[in-house]
Amino acid sequence: MDRTMKNVLIVCDAFPPAFNPRMGYLCKYLLEYGWNPIVITEYSPQNFYNDLAKGINVTRINYYWSKNNTLQKLKYAFVFLAELIMDYKHRAAKKKATVIVEKHGISLVLSSSSCRTYPAIAACQLAHRYNVPFVVDLRDIIEQFPNNEHISKQLPGIASFLNNALATVITKRFIRQRDKVLVKADAVTTVSSWHRETLSQYNKYVDLIFNGFDPDLFYPQTIQNDRFIITYTGRIESIELKDPSLLFAAVVDLSARKLINPETFRIRFYLTNEISKNIISALIQQYSVAEFTDCFDTVQNIELPKILNESSVLLLLTNKSSGAKCPKGIMGTKIFEYLAVEKPILCVRNDEACMEETINSARAGLAAATLKEVEHFIMEKYAEWQQHKYTRQQVNRPFIQQFSRKYQAGQFATLFQSLVNDCRVVHR
Repeated sequence: MDRTMKNVLIVCDAFPPAFNPRMGYLCKYLLEYGWNPIVITEYSPQNFYNDLAKGINVTRINYYWSKNNTLQKLKYAFVFLAELIMDYKHRAAKKKATVIVEKHGISLVLSSSSCRTYPAIAACQLAHRYNVPFVVDLRDIIEQFPNNEHISKQLPGIASFLNNALATVITKRFIRQRDKVLVKADAVTTVSSWHRETLSQYNKYVDLIFNGFDPDLFYPQTIQNDRFIITYTGRIESIELKDPSLLFAAVVDLSARKLINPETFRIRFYLTNEISKNIISALIQQYSVAEFTDCFDTVQNIELPKILNESSVLLLLTNKSSGAKCPKGIMGTKIFEYLAVEKPILCVRNDEACMEETINSARAGLAAATLKEVEHFIMEKYAEWQQHKYTRQQVNRPFIQQFSRKYQAGQFATLFQSLVNDCRVVHR
């Protein structure tokens, strides 16, 4: 390895092939900027981003996954309690990382996580032990979710009000631990202007580095199709977060007026889990649009560009962000991959915030607030498809290029180098 190359220890809650494209793509491009990633993460049997794990120095800690379902539940219960009592997962991550750091040496520690505290505490303690800069990357924070969507599991056999009470206790603990770590970080990175503003209350060094698209995979291609296809990819945690009702209502109305038919007009959902499928299935039945819809399992990232490029409209699901119980600042990978293929984007319901602002700045489509807006947009793109058998959006390409994963790896590398040069290491 080049002797000028610096090692960055990335301690993260998930890493490809588990669902964390942000860190996967960062590692893919970071070497080009003089930084060698060494990753400590939690083992998961997920299989989303196989190609991003190749060639990366990754150590995975299996806390509770087992092929035996009963054993896995027992392990999960043990780890859950041990984590509450003694920060078990943090201790295990720090122990495993210490062996690796002693072998390779590091110049900086990066913690990357969703709304949980793990593994930020371990990363902070490692940075302190080796006296190197410490960066916290937060892809999500608890405050963005309206109804405990950050708590993915409930304890079985317990009344819902007790689960809610437990969720409240856990949430307060997560926020308290997170805020203590944020104060000790030399820099914080996050994914939207709303997140940056919120986190700046705890650390004045907060950088905005968006999620994005891989330029090697996502670019516009002209693929003709005999059907007009509206495509959604990803997960749906709840209707409060992502609500397709406006689209389904529009389909009902346009069908009743004989303007569309199920032979040529399709809505396709590529969904990551059973929760998402159950939510969509219930709404499909509620609106009686089953004849217009298809549901599939999610696909590998290398298969996704073709699916997007052969679609006529790409669907984003969100909800209005104003109000105490509304989603805030959610800017996932999906919007940027949509932007990169230059297809018309339909966002329902308009968040009236960062999603709308991005779509408008990119000239990428419509963030819709009314049924009339949705119907007008669909019929406009439907007419274009009828003429050409494909659609294309005349986007603002210079604006979109800032969301390239390669460019964003450069942003991380610039931040890392500035911290190493500055020698401004916060006392922990």
